[in-house]
Amino acid sequence: MKPAANERILSEEETIKEKLEELKSRVTQLHEGLPCLKECSLLSGLLQKLYEIREGLNQIEQGLLRTHLKCCISPNVKVPGEVVLAVSKLSAERHGAIIVIEQKTDLDKYLKGGAVIDANISAPILENIFYPGSPLHDGAVIIRGANIRKASVLLPLAPRTPELEALGLGSRHCAALGLSRVSDALIIVVSEEKGWISMVLGGRLYPNLGTFALLEKPGNSMEKGNQ
Repeated sequence: MKPAANERILSEEETIKEKLEELKSRVTQLHEGLPCLKECSLLSGLLQKLYEIREGLNQIEQGLLRTHLKCCISPNVKVPGEVVLAVSKLSAERHGAIIVIEQKTDLDKYLKGGAVIDANISAPILENIFYPGSPLHDGAVIIRGANIRKASVLLPLAPRTPELEALGLGSRHCAALGLSRVSDALIIVVSEEKGWISMVLGGRLYPNLGTFALLEKPGNSMEKGNQ
């Protein structure tokens, strides 16, 4: 790993440690306030503190996931800029989507059905495919090289896991995990209910990463010409 990358990760580590210390202090304050639960005005304040602690833990979790992606995964995968643009828009509008980026494994034997698109990767095309009510919005888009190969493709489903249940994630994520367990494909999922952008790779789910994690991929470009 390059020295600049090491310095950035060390800086992120210090930030996470500082946030943890801050949350530890908030938890201590919350614990001290517990005897006052019978007083409604104080209870309201404690609930607000609890909400802030939960939000802080969510931020730390996302930071750790992003660092893990940069350290352990990002050298091996690239996300085309047009995909990042499309996913960002789909997330903002809460349009569910599942985009499969083929790598070394030939995916044909794992895929069922679908319509051949055979077009250059384009954010508007991806947005139109996943627009609610579009004939192709159910199922996955398959990206092979610089092309959108197929849309409305059915993927092998993995069983629902306690993790998915706890996060409230549905069939798109089961499909992404199912394909990920038999291939090296990178799968990006947008949750229709939450608007979360998640990534599945190597049989593992990285939930609610946002476009930040996608843009961190080395070699990624927002220009069509560099895809």
